[in-house]
Amino acid sequence: MIAGQPYPGFRILLWDSMESCVPANQFLRHYLLRGAIGSRHSWPSTGRALYDLFSFLQAHEIDWRDVDRGEAKSLVPAYRDYCLVTCELALNTTRQRLTYICKFYEFALKEGWVKRLPFAYEERTVRRETGLLAHIDASGGKAVANDVMPRSHKTLPKFLSMAEIKALLSAAENPHHRMMMRLGL
Repeated sequence: MIAGQPYPGFRILLWDSMESCVPANQFLRHYLLRGAIGSRHSWPSTGRALYDLFSFLQAHEIDWRDVDRGEAKSLVPAYRDYCLVTCELALNTTRQRLTYICKFYEFALKEGWVKRLPFAYEERTVRRETGLLAHIDASGGKAVANDVMPRSHKTLPKFLSMAEIKALLSAAENPHHRMMMRLGL
């Protein structure tokens, strides 16, 4: 219940003592209950990202507010490398989690819980699709991104092997379906 309104399925984070993880829960309420989000389908992934970050920090005995650690690698880059190298998470999964975590730290900065962000922003060159209104794009092929975010990676489509193709075509009894499959292949 939030302000007397039931939100079944809304994620909350608890410390080991079963007390509310107040900063994370305030962020979840702020971020997920805004009109811009609007989808309950984003609740699990956002909650999972924060849970995983706080679990990582707790396992390494690091306070989430300690953004000025004086180390070569700060909190968020260390978490990113943990996701990619140790856990071997997919690049897109790691990017999604980092998006929520960076939003959490931006919220924490706005609330005054941290003195600075544990990441910086940099200008990156991006490819823009040419289209009807491409001439009014004033970005110059540049975009601002945070420096912990790995570049997005498009996975190539997977193709059927010859054995799989033959099995598919032999399973199709309807000649029209078989012809459509051949055209698609």
